[in-house]
Amino acid sequence: MTVDMGRAGPQDGHSRADVSQTAGTKSAVEPGEPGRRAKASSLRPLSRLLPFLFRYRPQIAIAIVFLTMAAASTLVVPVAVRRVIDNGFSDENAGFVDQYFSVMLLVVAVLAVSSAGRYFFVTWIGERVVADLRDSVFSHLLKLSPSFYDTAQSGEVLARLTADTTQVKNVFGTTVSVALRNLVMLVGAIAMLIATSLKLSGMVLLVIPLIVLPMVFFGRKVRTLSRHAQDTLAASAALAQESLYSVQAVQAFGQESRIGETFNAATQEAFEAAAARARGRAFLTAAIIFLAFGAIIGILWYGAQEVLAGAMTPGTLGQFLLYAAFAAGAMGSLSEVWGELQLAAGAAERLSELLDTKPGIADPATPVPLPSPAKGAVAFEKVIFSYPSRPDDQVLKGLSFSVKPGETVAIVGPSGAGKSTLFSLILRFYDPQ
Repeated sequence: MTVDMGRAGPQDGHSRADVSQTAGTKSAVEPGEPGRRAKASSLRPLSRLLPFLFRYRPQIAIAIVFLTMAAASTLVVPVAVRRVIDNGFSDENAGFVDQYFSVMLLVVAVLAVSSAGRYFFVTWIGERVVADLRDSVFSHLLKLSPSFYDTAQSGEVLARLTADTTQVKNVFGTTVSVALRNLVMLVGAIAMLIATSLKLSGMVLLVIPLIVLPMVFFGRKVRTLSRHAQDTLAASAALAQESLYSVQAVQAFGQESRIGETFNAATQEAFEAAAARARGRAFLTAAIIFLAFGAIIGILWYGAQEVLAGAMTPGTLGQFLLYAAFAAGAMGSLSEVWGELQLAAGAAERLSELLDTKPGIADPATPVPLPSPAKGAVAFEKVIFSYPSRPDDQVLKGLSFSVKPGETVAIVGPSGAGKSTLFSLILRFYDPQ
């Protein structure tokens, strides 16, 4: 039996590279697939990573213990400093001073060990989470139907699998460790500020909203810029990969210069997006540091007046100064961490879009079991089909034929007639219209 496919579509069929499409920098996928931009302006996309994180609860608990020890040992130092200052430096207090400095040395040893433990476990957790995330994304990509890859640029998909997961790794491996340490230090420092001087700490608490609100507002701007920078970089990488993949077609049509100019434009756009992101983060960091330390300086000036008036001891002011420095330093570090978390949120959002993409070919809810023994009959009845990338171009137009078990059939036709498409439908890489 012979099935004549005739000439049902363009001669290049589905395999030939499209130079005009390669030259563009359009998004890799259509709405509803990766590339769809969520309008969230928070760190909510990072919540998608929590199931990967909670697989390692014992390691998380150990990291928290080391974190608490490191923070507690740091917060003890100002108390010792206050005692030393208030008791004075004299011959009769020499033993007292030696005792407190010995205790501070022990505290430093505990700080060193706990900081090392915290760093190791947090880094281990970050590497493990990202490895699991990368495996999950890749496994999901293998399950997507060929129709997804008809509209998605492979370079864009690979950029998400590599660059975006690397961004997440940097955050979980380093930024989260810094964020947790500074968050605990900030809470602990504020608590000790209250215990040291209720009046001065009340002034500190009043200025905190003046610091947090700009951080949240500008953090959203930074996240938007970060997402745009990641998208433009992925588009540039996708363009390069697609152009090199079809370099023969590019050269055959003499499009080297045009493709080069297009890539240069995409690279410039990616650079400008990255520069805008850097400017946003720099402004955010400068604003937070200025507001934090400016407020602390004003409050300490008031504390100095209290010391001069005899309402506060110099040691108490020194203790308050150290805790205020701890709090201000933690706020400054958290402002930088916030920018890093915005980057990670953009990367997590893009990865979530891949994970949320559903295969175009789904198994039926109630599949019919195969007969035993299996029968290899195949039948096409007026099948019409177009590739998702070319919906207006019908490759098959009302094709009908049947093949009985054991029957030998030859599929003949010119290039682009639809022979490969026919076998793709038989294998159910696609469903007909």
